[in-house]
Amino acid sequence: MAKLGVTVTLFLALAVFGSARAANVPVFVWGKPSVTYVPALSLYSSSEFGALVEAQIDEKTFTIVFAEDRLSAEDLSQCKLKTQTCFKNLQKLERKSYLPSVEEPLSVLEGSNAQSVQLRPDGTLSERIVPQAGGIVVVNLSGDDFASHDALIDALYARLHKEHPNIVAIYTGKTPSFSYSSLVRKTRQAGQEPEPAKVELKTDGFLMVYEKFMFGQADAAELTVAQLGEATKVENATTDVVQIRLTGAGAQVDLFFLLTQGSWEITGVWFDNQEYYLRHRVHVNQHFSYSCNQWEYYSYDLQKKIVFEEVQLQPFWPGADGVAPPNNRFGDAWYCVGFTTGGILSGLFLVLIFIIIGSYGIAWMMDIRTMDRFDDPKGKTITVNAAE
Repeated sequence: MAKLGVTVTLFLALAVFGSARAANVPVFVWGKPSVTYVPALSLYSSSEFGALVEAQIDEKTFTIVFAEDRLSAEDLSQCKLKTQTCFKNLQKLERKSYLPSVEEPLSVLEGSNAQSVQLRPDGTLSERIVPQAGGIVVVNLSGDDFASHDALIDALYARLHKEHPNIVAIYTGKTPSFSYSSLVRKTRQAGQEPEPAKVELKTDGFLMVYEKFMFGQADAAELTVAQLGEATKVENATTDVVQIRLTGAGAQVDLFFLLTQGSWEITGVWFDNQEYYLRHRVHVNQHFSYSCNQWEYYSYDLQKKIVFEEVQLQPFWPGADGVAPPNNRFGDAWYCVGFTTGGILSGLFLVLIFIIIGSYGIAWMMDIRTMDRFDDPKGKTITVNAAE
């Protein structure tokens, strides 16, 4: 029961002294002969680290914690003084547990009976540390002079170990020096442009979204961008074709749809009262939508063109019950890219070459003929005539 009380006290102690919650920081544990070796490449959660510390302490153990303001695993490897590491005293410890990544290790240390000691700028401590059974002392190390901190830790631990051999020492940090996730996130955000908002057009029995609409000369380097902001269904009782008119500032597009045998198709596209050539035939299942990232149509003289970028559209037709489905969401998408792409054709061509080569090889091997007569060393020599 006493060990459990000490453990709970140790689990809650450093949240008071390390007000900033750490993310993942390295941790060294050493002191008692029973310190457990742990895999160096493991990521430890706060609860797992607490279980490791609990296994090392009891009511007779004195715990000393050295807490840096900022510490990362990179500091342990990159900090150098000439040719030597800044942590030469910590490195020479023969029996220690090193955990390179522990989630908020200081959150497991808290308690009113824990003694907090500050490192002064002149290298001295604010209070003298007296080891005692069940005691917890947190030494707050400020600054980034890891070499002087390493010397202080070595000297202080040597003195405390002489006065109280049953001791566990912990060296860690409050916050990491490096935060790669935030750096990567900022780099990606800086390199990415915000995605443009898509325009939604909706009317009775029709739904369409697109990112950009452009028109102009077919050979122009840049096309004129126009905004189509309204869709209207044009009633026509003389034909089964459904006409949808898209209008905007200085632009008007008319789309003509026809339903035949369970599939709908676009039978015509007009822009500013001029008919445009259906370069790619659109013929889609009745319950599917049509999607394309670059939807282009040309005038009949091939001098002008219109382009919809990132477009998806669908006319909604009445079902067997005569009721059209709601036009608030698209059906499954039918993409403008065909099933036979350049990569597929290249793969089929290579397979064909391998089949031809393999066929020739098999034919040659099957054409190999073995001898049907052999010389008898004791008999008459075989004579092969030229006719044979």
